[in-house]
Amino acid sequence: MTTSPQPRLVTIHSRSPSARIYLRSPVLSDSFSYTARAHDPLCTAYLPHIASPKSPITVASNEKNIERWRGESGVSGYFLSICLLPEVRKAQAAAGLLPEEGEKDDTWHTIGDTGLGPLDLAAKTGETGLMLNSGPITRGQGYAVETLDMIFAFGFDNLGLERMNLATHKDNAPMRGVLEKKFGIPAQWQEKSNDWAFDVTPEWWKARQEAAGEARIIVDVEDLVEE
Repeated sequence: MTTSPQPRLVTIHSRSPSARIYLRSPVLSDSFSYTARAHDPLCTAYLPHIASPKSPITVASNEKNIERWRGESGVSGYFLSICLLPEVRKAQAAAGLLPEEGEKDDTWHTIGDTGLGPLDLAAKTGETGLMLNSGPITRGQGYAVETLDMIFAFGFDNLGLERMNLATHKDNAPMRGVLEKKFGIPAQWQEKSNDWAFDVTPEWWKARQEAAGEARIIVDVEDLVEE
């Protein structure tokens, strides 16, 4: 008799000395920042299913989503929040870029979200992507590259995936630019879905890591400890 895999909630840290973020499974309080992004036209410009949803996206609906994502975590996918490291957040608050510690601003609880899903552990394949807060504090600061490097390390080095793919809207030039210019991943036009697809393999990741030398990305994955 086989048993169903149990959900696993995780926290992922990069060993890079220049790391500014960590990834973790969602908690209910993330619903405020998720909802803020869903209502930000700059965040949803290339995501019509979020910009014009069938049902209203609210804090309550995102709380239900979070409960579902947590139940699926490690089974059919990993939905992950992108969070600033405490020391980075403190420095940004001191510079007046973010609220001081202790001040209530739930919309900055996370700076984005990412993950692997759908994830097929038997086939060793997974799909990824990300959404970041809008504005100069986050956009154009290298957080997309940092996030994807951590996701690739997690998928290939920790989960043993043999293929990962990304897809982006046909007009999403910023994301296409990141994947082509920063990662050297060629875009493949998908006529059926009318978007761009990007496929990566362990061989590609190994070459990227070797080229990075001492700056290669290694991540540590631990069970999420909730406060």
